[in-house]
Amino acid sequence: MEGYGKRVLIADDEESVRRLVAAVLEQSGYIVHAAVDGVEALGEMRKRRFDAVISDFRMPRLDGEQFLLLCRLMWPDVPVLLLSADLREVPPSLKQHGASTLVSKPFSPQSLLQAVHEILVLPPTDYAVEHNTSQFS
Repeated sequence: MEGYGKRVLIADDEESVRRLVAAVLEQSGYIVHAAVDGVEALGEMRKRRFDAVISDFRMPRLDGEQFLLLCRLMWPDVPVLLLSADLREVPPSLKQHGASTLVSKPFSPQSLLQAVHEILVLPPTDYAVEHNTSQFS
């Protein structure tokens, strides 16, 4: 399995999205942890090391942008993939702070897995791309 042993943190305030992302990743062998927002995600990151983080862009208490900035300060090498229903590309301000990839909601399981794979295997300069993805059928 491609994700075997890789630990991924999901931060999203929508339980249905957390469950979907977790199910897709776990089927590919990833070890998944979940948080309901950026504050909880930072707490999880203090407890254990993650290979990648998937964060919703719009969340209460600490949104994706604020989370990304704090994450970069404490864990500069952990790739962060943003999920967003509003955005279609990573804003320039976030690219400067290392937002690696944006996956638009709704997304297909294949596009999510491809984006996660890219941020885990490619150097940061190579994976700074946007994924405009297809909807579930």
